Amino acid sequence: MRIPYPMVTWDVLDQWLEGGADLVLVDLRTGPEYEASHLRGAVNLPFGELPARYRQLPRDKFLVFYCSHGAQSMRACNRLGRMGFSVANLAGGLSYYRGKFLEPGGESHGNVDRNGRQDLQW
Repeated sequence: MRIPYPMVTWDVLDQWLEGGADLVLVDLRTGPEYEASHLRGAVNLPFGELPARYRQLPRDKFLVFYCSHGAQSMRACNRLGRMGFSVANLAGGLSYYRGKFLEPGGESHGNVDRNGRQDLQW
């Protein structure tokens, strides 16, 4: 069976980020997991909120999804790829990431709405 989207390794993702690729990193882990650490510049959209909030994702950008181990991001890529989004999955998730773009906790990106969710603005 052919996967309908690219699976990228951490070293390829680092090359894209170093080269200034026009992409959006989407962290599908929970808010507390995101706050503990995340990839620099990533937005947090917890997997459980994806069905209600996917319309906030830009259709004109290349979206690279990641989660803890890769299973949820694969499911997101399958679903959103079929809906016409340009997507890729970080193979193995954040647990296998060994690149230089890992940010420790404490940093927040984007605006947070009154429900504590990150406002996905591009």
